Amino acid sequence: MSISSESRGQIVLFRLHGHIDKPMAAELDELLASALDDGAAHLVLDFSSATHIGSDGLKVILGVLRRVRENGGQVVQAGAGEDVRSLLDVAGFLSLIGEFETADAAVAALQALGRGPAVV
Repeated sequence: MSISSESRGQIVLFRLHGHIDKPMAAELDELLASALDDGAAHLVLDFSSATHIGSDGLKVILGVLRRVRENGGQVVQAGAGEDVRSLLDVAGFLSLIGEFETADAAVAALQALGRGPAVV
């Protein structure tokens, strides 16, 4: 399990690898908070290499979603496999966050927000 990130302007892309359990959720929480503290407006969560997300991970996403929305930003997910996507769906997250097939598509959509109507 690991997390990597890269900034693309006001968008920060987080690539999540492996099983998102309690320890990884705590690390993710710290990284997301740090990105927001550093001025990120939008967050992309790339689940393409994630195999599972537990309740602790879902709580982190919900918390950061509230904070991002309060500041006018968006949180989107990309590349979730069948198992992770199913968990996000059952937990009601797919109605709260945008969904894209790839991280690049998610970043492009968020970048377009500054150039016209919302596309997410």
